[in-house]
Amino acid sequence: MALAGFAVYFAWREVRTIGELTEIIEPVPNITDVTYVPTSAEVAAVAQFLAAVPSRGSLGTTQEERRDLAERASERRIEYWIIQTALGSDAVFAFYKDATSRKGWTIETDDPPWLFLARGSETLVLFVTDDFPRPGTRILYGFSIGADEREQLSN
Repeated sequence: MALAGFAVYFAWREVRTIGELTEIIEPVPNITDVTYVPTSAEVAAVAQFLAAVPSRGSLGTTQEERRDLAERASERRIEYWIIQTALGSDAVFAFYKDATSRKGWTIETDDPPWLFLARGSETLVLFVTDDFPRPGTRILYGFSIGADEREQLSN
């Protein structure tokens, strides 16, 4: 029952993916598919739930190992989104080279298939790859917020 609840929650979060990404950076145009990736806090919550399960079962870890995983997952704030677009990878890089698409981010490294962006203590990494065998491109957005900014947000 709890696992069904997790599935419904993650499906709902997938619907919100574009809005969340838009708060950070302009999503690439011509989106054909979106995949939600749980945040570190959500992974920590799931890990804490699993840590409370007393059996070893099919999880392949002991209860103590699951508690350690839960603690490690809650130590940092990292968020991921996966977007598929009909654009080619060159068009994706060209889109983000335009400053208006970046919402204040500066390009630190432009080395395909990677694009590293920075804004204060925040980091945004894009991994841009062909969506083989389908036409188009898949982009993994990875957002990380620095320790100083994390403390300001928690206060």
